[in-house]
Formats: sequence, structure tokens, C-alpha cells
Amino acid sequence: MPILTLDEAKRQLKIPLDDTSDDMEIQAYCDGITAVIEDYKHEAIAQRTVTEDIEHTTRFGRRFRLWSVPVISITSVTAVVGGQTWDVANLRVSPNSGLVRVLAGPPLHCLAEAVYEAGYETIPEHYKRGAAVVLQHNWETRRGVGGKRAGVIGAEETYDPRWSYSIPRKALEWLGAPRPVSG
Repeated sequence: MPILTLDEAKRQLKIPLDDTSDDMEIQAYCDGITAVIEDYKHEAIAQRTVTEDIEHTTRFGRRFRLWSVPVISITSVTAVVGGQTWDVANLRVSPNSGLVRVLAGPPLHCLAEAVYEAGYETIPEHYKRGAAVVLQHNWETRRGVGGKRAGVIGAEETYDPRWSYSIPRKALEWLGAPRPVSG
């Protein structure tokens, strides 16, 4: 699921919703922009199911970290060898850090596979606005203002390579600072 829907993207680009001539290209931009913003923010924004190998991080095996944050919920934790499972009701997750504590049951002393939901249940509006600015910037640097090819009509559409970057400053202000990453 991209940060921007096709309809939101078309409204930002001032393309009539019933004009479907560029829908595939706009959708590709929306999909790509989601990945670019998630890489910048160091977090999962679009909600998704994640499958990840985990190992305990302390000698007691009572906590581990999930790396795609924010974490919405844990679906399962299963040992890779032997198939032991942990009851998700006995796991407490800190959504923003991804730190999981084993509250009851056996400690985690093996390689295990965690399946969980990450991202935002509702994408924050400032992320949508930042994505819309990124979309418009990339659309205009590729196609020119107003859907015309760059440099076709006049000076306002002349291509300037200094503006060839994926996330313009205006979008960074909407998106805010990236999430700190620690190992």
C-alpha cells in the first residue's frame, strides 16, 4: 500500500480523476515514493506483514528487537529448529522501538522467525503531504510544469540539474527528521 493513493496523487498533480492516460505512471511514482520515504525515515510507513529472523539479545533470552517499526502487532514467534512457539499474549512489544520482552514462558535461546504487522494503521497526514510534494517535484522535473515536457514552452520549464534530487527540502520539512537507528 503506497503512502499516496492514485486519487490523492492526481489531485496533487491537478490531473482530472477521470483522465486515466497516465494512471500507470502515476501509480509507479506513488509506489516508488513510498520506498524512498521509508528509507529516509528508517521506518515502515505503509502497513505490511513482515517475516524476520530473530535471536535473543541478552544471555537470559527475555528480549529481542523487531527491526521494521512501528510495530502494530505480533502474529507469531516460532523456533526455526524444533518448531517451538511463543504465546504472543506473553510478549510485550514497544511499538516505536521494536523491543519485545518475553513476560512468561520459555526464554528465547535459539534462532526464531517472527511474523508481525508493521507500519501505520492510519498514515499521518504530514507524511501524506510530504509524499505529495515529493511526487510533484519528481513529476515536474521529469515531465515539466503542467504535464509538458521540460523546456518545450518557455524559461519556467527549462531543466536545471541542480534540482534533480528525489526529496526536496519542502518535503523534508513535512516529513521531519529520520528515526534514529541503533543496533
